[in-house]
Amino acid sequence: MEPLFLILLVIPFFLVIIGLLIWSLIWVHGDALKRGKPGWAVVLLVLLLEWPISLLVWLVFRPDIKEQKLPPKPE
Repeated sequence: MEPLFLILLVIPFFLVIIGLLIWSLIWVHGDALKRGKPGWAVVLLVLLLEWPISLLVWLVFRPDIKEQKLPPKPE
């Protein structure tokens, strides 16, 4: 019964957690770039500082999105 329990419950649980981790790191990278922060640094901080808690900290304290000035359209 032990191997069946491991295969049916534990392994899918860890795969879901790893998938959520990877998805959140990709999202944090893009969000940091939109807000004018280095994406790799924010990803590293979120990954190394207790992942789920640091993701919530980023959501609360992230800076505002910087407005990008578009070049004037040629007429």
